[in-house]
Amino acid sequence: MSWPWLPGLLGCMSCPSAEQIADIVLHRREVYGLDVDTRIREVANRLTARALFELLARIDDQSPEFSAQLSALLRDLPDGSHSHLIAFRSHEGARRGGRAKASEPLAEPSEHYLRLVFRDEQAAYYQFNLFPDFDADFILGSSRKRAGDSQYLRLTLSRPEALQTFIESCRKNPHFSRVEQITAEEFHGAPSHSV
Repeated sequence: MSWPWLPGLLGCMSCPSAEQIADIVLHRREVYGLDVDTRIREVANRLTARALFELLARIDDQSPEFSAQLSALLRDLPDGSHSHLIAFRSHEGARRGGRAKASEPLAEPSEHYLRLVFRDEQAAYYQFNLFPDFDADFILGSSRKRAGDSQYLRLTLSRPEALQTFIESCRKNPHFSRVEQITAEEFHGAPSHSV
């Protein structure tokens, strides 16, 4: 893949490479962790490729503050409610408002274990019965626990790509802080506090 304009954009600090960004946007592999990667995918739908690279070239991906710097940059972007949204047609169909073609194979359901972290323990307590919305059409099943400032979730989604949609919906909650991928053992071993 050739990016002829990219060398002029990149300074001396370490910023995400074109390959890393492509891996994130195309769901090829996890690069910076679930929370940061989903933020980058979310903004990739709202910017041109050049704007995305210029934005990411402003922050050092080797810095311990990388996630905080990325969040600060993304706060200033348009919300995507108007013409800033750039959608890519894919086999996801329903998420983008289109239909999957009959010749495309149906995606297999996928299971995910997540920890949703809230501002504090009180926010996690009060949000438990309200958030997240498990009635979305792509959620086939769910179970959860509340412990401290977190909810531990087991989600069965209709397709792997729906995880991005689920995390984007979580970011709309002002009490939500971040998402972490956990193992089945961590989910089953987590305490479950009363609600």
